[in-house]
Amino acid sequence: MVKHDVQAVLDSYYAEALAAAKPGFIQHFRELSAPFLLSVSQAYLDAPVRVMFIGKETNGWCGKLGAFYEHPDKIDIAKARYEDQHARGTGNSGLLRQWKRFADAFAGGDRAAVCWNNLMKMDWHRPKRGYSRTSIGHSAHLFNFSVAALQFEIELLKPDLIIFGSGHRYDRALKAVLPKRETVKVEPKALWRFRSNGIECFRTFHPDAWDKHAPRPIKEYYQKIIDTASEVFAERLPMRKAST
Repeated sequence: MVKHDVQAVLDSYYAEALAAAKPGFIQHFRELSAPFLLSVSQAYLDAPVRVMFIGKETNGWCGKLGAFYEHPDKIDIAKARYEDQHARGTGNSGLLRQWKRFADAFAGGDRAAVCWNNLMKMDWHRPKRGYSRTSIGHSAHLFNFSVAALQFEIELLKPDLIIFGSGHRYDRALKAVLPKRETVKVEPKALWRFRSNGIECFRTFHPDAWDKHAPRPIKEYYQKIIDTASEVFAERLPMRKAST
């Protein structure tokens, strides 16, 4: 698969889906963020194990939705923001640090080779909620738009391994994205391992969640995911770099 060809298919989908969804989003232009659109890397397409790391939604992203729709080159702007994230440090973000750990474990340390994604394509800004921009409860319109987009991305990009760092409260979106599932093992509300359409999948707490909400430190669940997936894909990763 060649990046240019894959991205062209993705961009065409984004343009059509966003145009079709615009009438339903107009009333929310000031409260929703610009959409989280992927810029596919050749490193991901060439990776021995294609890993997709899926969070809940962004927490402030590329401006407001209304301003996004006004730009004639809006899709390119959104992709540039996504690419810019790869060049930034991880800072204090647990999610970005975990993204780096997955890159260390499965992609030789190259974050661009691990596809970062989100269940909800836009975040929801409510001043009274402070830092939180949780958007799964915003509207059926956003929910359905996000589910359809993620389904398209997964079908096109064909990940071998998906890690949902979204917590159990987002399971209704996860289940809508991947309706056909076979559970392998589950620790209620903590760690869920399943397979869907040949993809090895895990769901656990968001990396930035508080440890007091989990039976044990959240980093231990992520280490378990790395160790388990490394065993599953051992033949493809003979020289796996130890995670930190």
